[in-house]
Amino acid sequence: MPDLVTHGFAAWLLIRPQRWQKVRLLFFLGTFLPDVISRPLYILFPRWQSCTVAMHTPLFALLSGLLAAEFMAPELRRAARAAISAGIVLHFSLDVMQSHLGAGYYWFFPFSWRSFELGWFWPEATVAWIPLWLAIFTGGEVVLAWRRRRLRA
Repeated sequence: MPDLVTHGFAAWLLIRPQRWQKVRLLFFLGTFLPDVISRPLYILFPRWQSCTVAMHTPLFALLSGLLAAEFMAPELRRAARAAISAGIVLHFSLDVMQSHLGAGYYWFFPFSWRSFELGWFWPEATVAWIPLWLAIFTGGEVVLAWRRRRLRA
C-alpha cells in the first residue's frame, strides 16, 4: 500500500479548493480509513490474514465510511458521506497502482477472489518519498497561512 503519508499528501493536494474546507477532515478520514480499519488487526494477528484481507476492500471501506457518516450532525451527513466516500476512492486509486508478489487486493470481494493491479511500483517504494511529501506539505501550509494573514490585513 502506499504509506499513510503518501495517502495524506495526495488528499492534501486534492482538497485545496475552498468549497471543501468544511469537510476537509472527513476527506482525510476517508483517505486513511481502509488502512486504519484493516492494518491494526493484520499486524496484531497475522494468522487472520484471510479475514483481514476482506477489510481492505472497496465494499467494506465504503460501508464503514457510510456508517461513520451517520455519527455526524444531521445537517452534515450528506456532505460527510460524499467526502468520506471520495477519500476512500482516492485511497484505492493509489493502491491499484502498486504491485505485489502474491495476490494483492481483492477489489470485488465478496463477489470475486480475483486480484487486479497496475503494477507501476512496489508498496514500499513510496516510503523513500516521505521527506519530500512532508516538506512540500509543510511549506505549502506555511505559504497558505501567510497568504491568508496578508489578505486579512
